[in-house]
Order: sequence, then C-alpha cells, then structure tokens
Amino acid sequence: MNGVPALQSYLIPAQFEKALKSIRGALSEVEVDIVQEFDLSEDLNSGTRSRITARMLLVSSPILDFEAVALGRAGAVFLPLHVLVTPETGSTRVSLVDPSGLLEGRLPVGIGDPLRRLVGRVAAAFDSLLPPDPQFN
Repeated sequence: MNGVPALQSYLIPAQFEKALKSIRGALSEVEVDIVQEFDLSEDLNSGTRSRITARMLLVSSPILDFEAVALGRAGAVFLPLHVLVTPETGSTRVSLVDPSGLLEGRLPVGIGDPLRRLVGRVAAAFDSLLPPDPQFN
C-alpha cells in the first residue's frame, strides 16, 4: 500500500476572489506556473438550483516538467497537477491531488523526484497562506 496521501486540503482564511489572488501570488513565489485555469461553476450548476463556485487550476513548473520527461515520456501523464479552489463560509478550500498517492505500484521512471518536488512547492505555497498556529508561538 502507498503511504502518500492522494489529497491535500487547505482552508485559506479569505473570501474566494481574494484567496484566488493570494494563491496565484504564492504559486508565483515558489516558481510554479498556472498553465490553465477553468471556471467550473457553469458545469457544476447545470440542472441545479444551487449556485456553486469553483475553479480548477492546472499548475506546473517548466524545469520540473523537463526533468520528469527526460528519462521517459510516460511521466508526462501526471503533469500538470490539478488544484481545486472552492469557497466555504468565510474562507476558501484549496485541494491538491497528488498523483503518486493514487497509485499502488511504482511511478514511471524519472517522474518520482520531480513530482515530489512539484507537490512540495505547491504545498509550501499554500502553507504560506495559512495563519500561524498559536500553539507554536
């Protein structure tokens, strides 16, 4: 069994639009690019009476992408990473899917280290948006 969690979730203490702007800045700080952004609201609201807001960010780093496919192209299927951003009452939920946590077997040659570093960069960006834990102050 794989010991890596497939989903990492963060609760950013800011309204959706403000949090989205902060997320973009934090990702830029750790040299991660948003290569595509999808507004999922229309798809999620199709045929329902409720109003759901959601964005899917596809994030990657060109140098890590290159490293991931240098030994074999099979690793490219795991990139870019998918980040879901949704509003919650008074805050914003950010969820990151780590593809290595979804697999029971081994990753293709060359993707393991670049993928771990990319997930680490994205996690560090999101951690920077969280308030300090008063327990450690």
